[in-house]
This record gives sequence, structure tokens and C-alpha cells, in this order.
Amino acid sequence: MRCIYCNTPLSGIDYCTGCGADITIQKRIVRISNLLYNEGLEKARVRDMEGAISCLKRSLKFNKENIDARNLLGLCYMETGEVVSALCEWVISKNMKSKDNLADHYIDLLQSNKNRLDVINQTIRKYNQSVVYCREDNEDMAIIQLKKVISQNPKFVKAYQLLALLYMKRQEYERARKLLKKAVRVDMTNTTTLRYLQEIEDVTGKGTSLEKRHRRLVKEEEPVSGTLRYMSGTEMVIQPTTFRDSSTIATFINIILGMLLGGAVVWFLIVPANRQTVNDAANQIVTDANTKLASESAKVQELQDEIEGYQKQVEAANQERDDANTKAQNYDDLLAVASTYISGDESSAASMVSELDGEQFEGNAQALYTALNGAVQTSLFTQAYNAGTQAYAAGDYATAVTQLKKAIDSDPERTQKNHPDAMWYLAYAYYNQGDQTNAGKVFVKLAKYFPGSQYASQAQTYAASLGSTVSGDTGDQPEADVQDLSGVNATSPDQTAGDGTQQGDGTWDESDVAWIDPNTGIKYDVNGNELPGQR
Repeated sequence: MRCIYCNTPLSGIDYCTGCGADITIQKRIVRISNLLYNEGLEKARVRDMEGAISCLKRSLKFNKENIDARNLLGLCYMETGEVVSALCEWVISKNMKSKDNLADHYIDLLQSNKNRLDVINQTIRKYNQSVVYCREDNEDMAIIQLKKVISQNPKFVKAYQLLALLYMKRQEYERARKLLKKAVRVDMTNTTTLRYLQEIEDVTGKGTSLEKRHRRLVKEEEPVSGTLRYMSGTEMVIQPTTFRDSSTIATFINIILGMLLGGAVVWFLIVPANRQTVNDAANQIVTDANTKLASESAKVQELQDEIEGYQKQVEAANQERDDANTKAQNYDDLLAVASTYISGDESSAASMVSELDGEQFEGNAQALYTALNGAVQTSLFTQAYNAGTQAYAAGDYATAVTQLKKAIDSDPERTQKNHPDAMWYLAYAYYNQGDQTNAGKVFVKLAKYFPGSQYASQAQTYAASLGSTVSGDTGDQPEADVQDLSGVNATSPDQTAGDGTQQGDGTWDESDVAWIDPNTGIKYDVNGNELPGQR
């Protein structure tokens, strides 16, 4: 065993003598792999091929360089008739360890018998064709092909299982039972085979005995050349063969027969031998090419995995670069806000700081953002408040809602002098839009947050008329403050509450003033109408 970091041979200590790395986990992984290999070996000895294959696969997941586990896995595949899988495992093992590897011996044994390789290829093709027939509901052709597969490869477990399944579908349960018993002799604990046997037992009500039956071999006596022996009663009669002298015609016939026999020997023995030699050479070339192809395919797969790893690293680096650029841009924007504020343009600084995300900053940058945000808070509020009130006076209630909400949100501590006015106009902007629900919510918050303001009583009255009331803690969201008031009698928001009402003769008092234009000083009522007598 060698170190995975520097490839130095390891000793009994828990660190590498070459690079000093801690190899405790590496040794533990190797021990787990060897434990699973031993478990798979024990299962293979009792012909538990499915369990052995499962253990050996798990062993290779822990340590893909476990040559013994890989070679044994190939033998298990070979024993169950899956020759292609076995050859793949041995080729991989050979590429990992080229010297003193049993995989070379197994591959040579498989390649030395060319006829067997041809038979294996034929059985694989016929099995695949039988699967196609089954999918096309051509069961008769599938059964014929599977019988040929079993006759050529008696250890092909999957062929036994598929043929037995076809017999079970035809309700020929005894035939299926015989095939499954043969499959059990190859793999004693195959779950698919045992499940099929259990289904047959459930249908027929007859158990299946899986004990091996040994047949007695009867040796036949070889006949004694030159004599003929037979029993006559209790006596053995020995009769010598008849000796006849050959004539000229018989000699001539014997010569002709000898020539025919010699020609037959040449035709049936020498010609096929030459033919077999040529086929062997061709098969050797094909086998070498397949081995080389498997080796190159493994190398290509490793290179593809390495390329994918590099691509992931490039993507991660690009993402880090984009994040760094975004962060740098945010810091540049923050510095631009600071520069604008220092130059005295608080209005522009307020607009710029509202577009920044405070969560993107850390440390001193966060402190700078907090300071700038607090410094321009008044400008931001004033700017949004003026825009909202002007839009309200112009009848653009949608813009008024947007700007007034922006002004209120910019003053979360409600320290601005015009904060109650902003809430008052926002409520009426909602009301004029037909959104009485949000209008009532804003009225509730206004009465709750500013109980001593000039709008408190009117806001509470309007909230009651809209089906809302002040109760509990308002929090940050008006939805928590709204309660249903059934049966409450209050004046409509279209009517002016309080003592100040517009007189019939066109006069008005200060209680009728709902809004004052900050630029012209003209006063308006709650419906946005200019109060008379000001021009």
C-alpha cells in the first residue's frame, strides 16, 4: 500500500514517512475494502454469487485498486454466465497491475479457446434477441432462442430466469420449476430465482426441493477385440471372429475405400485445421483490438472526468470574480454617495443612497453606509414627501401613494415633523383610489402613532367608518392593527370631521385645511379642492 499523496510505500505507523501526511483514514478504507472482499469470497465459496457480487462491488467502491476483489468479481460474473462483464473487470485489473496479475491468466484461458468465444458471443446475441421477442409478445421465438442459449451456456442464470418466466406465463409451472432448480445450482441465493420458485409454490401448492441428486455412473465394459462373447443360459460362449481371405476384387475395393477414406481425412481434418488456424489468427487480432479499445476507453473516461473537474473550477473562479466585481461596484457607489454628500448635494445623495443595499457592506463600509443613510434621511424624506403631496394635489394618486410610502419608509423612527402629514395624505390617496382597506389601515396607524396630532381624532373617526379601529401594538405592518367593527356609526371620509366645516356661504376655517402647497402656500380641502378666497 502506498501513500495517496506522494506514492511512498507505507509502514505500520499512522503517518507517511515520505510527506508526513496522516493516512489513518486511508488505512481504514483499505481495511474495509479487504473485509468486504473476504465476505464476498466466503459467499462465493458457498455459491452465493449474487451476494458475493454485491460485496465485491462495495469493496471496489472503497478501494478501486483492490486487484484481488476485482479479479474475484470477474470470476463471479464468469460463473453466472456474464462473460462480457467478467472480461471488463479483468481488463481493468490488468491495466492497474500489469505484472504478477491473475487477470492475465484468466484472459488467456478465455482467449485460448476461440470456439468458446464464438459460442459466448452467439449466446449473448441470442439472449438479447429473445428479450426483443418478449417485448414484441413473440413468446414462441423467445423460447426457442433461450433454449439455444441454455444449451450453449448452461451457467447463464438470466437465461434460465427469463425462460422460466415465459413458462410461468403459460402456466407450465413444472417446466419453470426445473429450469429454476438448475439456476439455483449456479447461484444458490439469487433473489430473483427464489422469488419465482416461491410464486410457483404458491400457485401449485407444492414445495420445491433444492437438494442435489447425484447420479450413479455405470461403467460399460469394453468389448474384447477379436472375439465375440455372449451368455447362453448359464454358460458363456466365446466365438472367434470369422477369418476370410481377400480376393482381387476385394483388394481393389479396399484400395478404392482407402483412397476415399484418405480423401475424407484430408477434407474433414486437414482443411478444417487450416481453416481453424486462419480463424484463430483473425480472432486473436479482434481480441487484441477489443482489449486495446477497452484500455483506451478507460483512459478517455478518466480524461473526461478531469476536464469536468477543471470546468467546475473555472466556473467557481468566474463566480468569485463576478462577486468581487459586484462588491467593488457597490463600494464605488458608496464612495460616490459620500462624495456627493460632502459636496453639499444632499438631495442627489439621498436619491443615490436609497438605491444601495446595506446588506452588501461589511466593517467600516457598513458604518459609512449607516452614517450616510442617517445623514440624508431628512433630505430623502423631504424629497419624497414633496413629490407625493404634489402628485396628490394633481390628482395622480398612484404616484402619490408610491412617493408618500417612500417618505414614510425613509423615516422608520417617525422623527420628521411632516411624518403625520405624509400618513394623512397617504390614507386619502388610498381612499381616492378606491382602496378603502389600506386607507383604513393607515388611518389606524396615524391615530396610534400620533395621538396628540391634529389628525388623531379625524383619523380614528375615518378608520371606524371604514371598518377599522386602533387596538394593540401596530408594529410595522398595518395588517396587524386592523379589526372588524360591525355596527359602528361614523361619518364618511367624504365629510369633514371635527368642528371645522365648510359653511354654506363659502367661508371656511382652519379645520377645513387638508393640505398646503409647499411652493405656493395655497390651502386645499380633503377632496383636493382649493379653498376660496386665497387669490
